[in-house]
Amino acid sequence: TETEERVLEEPRKCYVCKQEYRKLHFFYDMLCSACGDFNYSRRTQQAQLNGKVALITGARVKIGFQASLMLLRSGATVIATTRFPQDAVLRYAREPDFADWSHRLHVHGLDLRHAPSVELFARHIEETHAKLDILINNAAQTVRRPPGFYRHLLEGELRDANTLPQEVRPLLAGHQACIAALRPALNPGTPGNVLQAGDTDVSTALSATTWRSSDPALGIHSSAALSLLPYAMEQEPDTQALFPQGRLDADLQQVDLRKTNSWRLKLSEVQTSEMLEVHLINAVAPFILVGKLKPLMMRDRSQPGHIVNVSAMEGSFSRGTKTDKHPHTNMAKAALNMMTLTSAADYARDGIFMNAADTGWVTDEDPILHAERKVQELDFQPPLDIVDGAARIVDPIITAINTNEFVWGNFFKDYRPTNW
Repeated sequence: TETEERVLEEPRKCYVCKQEYRKLHFFYDMLCSACGDFNYSRRTQQAQLNGKVALITGARVKIGFQASLMLLRSGATVIATTRFPQDAVLRYAREPDFADWSHRLHVHGLDLRHAPSVELFARHIEETHAKLDILINNAAQTVRRPPGFYRHLLEGELRDANTLPQEVRPLLAGHQACIAALRPALNPGTPGNVLQAGDTDVSTALSATTWRSSDPALGIHSSAALSLLPYAMEQEPDTQALFPQGRLDADLQQVDLRKTNSWRLKLSEVQTSEMLEVHLINAVAPFILVGKLKPLMMRDRSQPGHIVNVSAMEGSFSRGTKTDKHPHTNMAKAALNMMTLTSAADYARDGIFMNAADTGWVTDEDPILHAERKVQELDFQPPLDIVDGAARIVDPIITAINTNEFVWGNFFKDYRPTNW
């Protein structure tokens, strides 16, 4: 029978509760029935977010994209950041209900590795918005991708926004206004560093962009071009062989055929540049945004504010299963956790409730060679998907609003507080 076909010969341990089970859940194959039902119900939960304004970083693909959709479908206005804003708006436009919420979505280009740009962006948001209710620091770097990984995106980012479909152009109006407002702050000695969409090709864009620029808004107006700049000591790999043109994965991202990546590296093998980069994205940028946007989040005191710092169990000191790999990402997530734990009580006194949340295991970070081998030999897939990950990071907000119970200073894993 169908029931017998869904009973395992050998028991498995549930990814969430760690108890053994034999009966397969209809959706999850690594969760027991009880945990499967609970997790499945959270994928579609909503709250009344009409009138609320949310800012979420890293919202072009995967968890950030899905979390933005959850907020939009609950009625929120969403300010979404990404290094590739034109690609992002086209992705959102593919959603079947795009017309229902597109007028509440504002997409901004921002490279979180460029701290001066993050500060300027935060200042611009404070000056141009009446309030901010929700901040989700979602953007993170786990595995650094070489510039060749992003090369296929730059041509699209340089197109004139007026050539985009009519329905997506309004989503970029805020980004364009931000660039225009920041022009007085740009270094007058380097006017060539300001890229104009539609008036340059890829080679010109790269020659006009440099990390050595003193332009404080470089990470805003040239967020895409910065992604294609190698560091001074970095050797660019064979782009065509490792990042074949036209080969995309399930998330419509470039396939990466490298045989190894930083997920498998020990401390002495990690480049200093990558260690710094991962801290800028995973810890420094959230620090800036949480600090500089606090006045805006306090402007409307009639409703509580919410901050979720998206973390990972790699940043936990209480977890006893660490390997000796990727110490730099562990360090960055530990720093984000400490910022949350240290400052949550301070923010709570001002009506802003800050927590950290683990997304769960949704992605196999191993190089594709190892990941495909695990699929073929072990039939392995991560126990959760990107919708589960998104549900976990919006849950502290959704649950607080639906229950009118507000907590702070927690590190959530699988929807429940866990040890730091």
